[in-house]
Amino acid sequence: MTRSPNPLLLALFLAMLTIMGLNISSAKDIRDKVVNETILDEEITRFCIQYCQGNERKGYLESLVIEPMKDSGRYRVVGRASLQNRHVIRDPFEFVLYDHTVIINALGTLNPDNCELRIDNAFVENDFHDIFKTLLRNHTDVIGRVERIPDCRRFLE
Repeated sequence: MTRSPNPLLLALFLAMLTIMGLNISSAKDIRDKVVNETILDEEITRFCIQYCQGNERKGYLESLVIEPMKDSGRYRVVGRASLQNRHVIRDPFEFVLYDHTVIINALGTLNPDNCELRIDNAFVENDFHDIFKTLLRNHTDVIGRVERIPDCRRFLE
């Protein structure tokens, strides 16, 4: 039986990728490939449907970068996910009641030998009243969690 990845974990992982000062010369943007070949973006969307607010809420993978780590054979993975909380009133005229986007940054380490991705850290930005930080804190198993990424080497090529 295959376990579905935890959407919060994945979102956090993605967010961390962008804040970790990658070496641009060796870093590789794998966002489009991951969106096209995995369910990660769908999981972020499902997470937002459950936790975001508004009639036009949406969650999406903003960026995902992978970079070889010197002398270890492993890869640093940095991701960024956006969770947009948006409500629009349309009658009798269109009016945006609120539009607030929370950013989740995640940092992880990928071992290409066994395709295990460990979430090393996660940060939440632009969090109104610390709602998403509290969600993250309540999911204490996120930091340090290990996910097996099927056929991970396809993202390294």
